[in-house]
Parts: sequence; structure tokens; C-alpha cells
Amino acid sequence: MKTVMVAHRGAQIIAPENTVTAFRMALKRGFKAIECDVQSTKDGHLVIIHDETVDRTTDGHGWVSQLTYDQIAALTVEGVEHIPTIHQAYYEVAVKAKRKLIVEIKADSDLHARHTADALAVFLNRMPARFRRNVEVHSFWYHALITFKAACPSVLTAAIVGGGFTGPQIIDIARATGANGVSLNFEFISPKIVRECHQSKLFVDAWAIPDGTVLQRLRRFGINAIVENFTGKMLKA
Repeated sequence: MKTVMVAHRGAQIIAPENTVTAFRMALKRGFKAIECDVQSTKDGHLVIIHDETVDRTTDGHGWVSQLTYDQIAALTVEGVEHIPTIHQAYYEVAVKAKRKLIVEIKADSDLHARHTADALAVFLNRMPARFRRNVEVHSFWYHALITFKAACPSVLTAAIVGGGFTGPQIIDIARATGANGVSLNFEFISPKIVRECHQSKLFVDAWAIPDGTVLQRLRRFGINAIVENFTGKMLKA
């Protein structure tokens, strides 16, 4: 089984994270999958941004959940880019490039996460099945995953899990959320955990890997996908 390399927020080392340019550059350099973050605005639009506020990545200030789409659309990222919509990310990766788009639901509260999950399900249910198959939805917000899966069962989902859990506990989390897989911090992954998850028909992704040595070790474990910050060396490792 070949491990799929996923560009975390696009080619974020050489382009502004979570922007169309970052997605295009990662695709151009050979990545088969792109990860991005999605949140709903005050008026219910879905925008691609990691942090709960716009302060770090744009020239604006405020909570994403408290800003309207028009307010967010007027902001710039590093002076030249703009925060994309879910439609732009979906079109660039899932439709135009026909590659996998991993969408992580981000939020500042459980309610915000559920609103985002609802809007994301509505959006994806309107899309053609042949392109919708190129999308996965991941999240730490487990109630949001349950909400999304109930509304959009055809799209694969994964529960993101931190550290300190055994294989059976991780499997229980996935089952409780209706997820098809899990996304785990590399530091807490063992061959036994990967084997137990696979035996339970769950795919296993890893994130936060620091270098190529860890990459090779995880590949030997049989990891399905690795979400990594963009480096050309890691892609070829």
C-alpha cells in the first residue's frame, strides 16, 4: 500500500497558507492530496482559514464566526492573496485537478462547528458524486462530525485524535462519530495501533511529522496518508 502525501494547508512553506496559490503550487509539485481548513462566517458562508480569528494571517482583526463574508472577502493575506471560499478550494483540487481535498472543520465553539458542518454538508450534497468522492472531512469537533455524517453519508470522514489513547479507545472514538478513519499525531502512533484500526476497517492518517526519518517509519507501519508541511524533500523521501 502506498502512503498518500498530503500538503498541509497547501504549499504553505512557499506560499500563503490556505490560499488558492498554495493549493496550485502543491499540486504542481506532485501532491496527490491537499488539506485545508473551513469555517462558517457570521452570515453562513464557508471560508478557508485555520485560526478562529483572522488576525494572524490577514490584515484584519476579529473572530471568523463574528465577521460577514463581505468583511472577510475584503481582507488580504500577505498583501496579495485573499481567503478562498469552500467552492474555490473544491474546484481547484477536487474538480479541476481531480485530486483529494481533505477539509478540516475548524471552529471557536461546538455550536460554530456544527453550523460549519451543516453548511458543508449542504454544499457537498449539491456537488456531482464523481467529484464529491474526492473529498474527505476531518475534525477534532466530534459533534460536528456526527452532524456532517448524518447529513452527507457519502463523504468519508475522519476523527482527529491527539495523544494518550490506546487502539481500542481510538476505534471507539471513530465508531461514536461514524467516522471512516482516524487522523493521529505521529508521536502516539505504533504498528499495533495502525493494525488494530485497519482490522476495524478504519483508514489511518498521521500529522505533525517533523522529518523524513519519521516519514519512512510511518510508511513501514502502513499509514494510509501523511499530512505534512510542504517540503520537496519529504514528498520524494
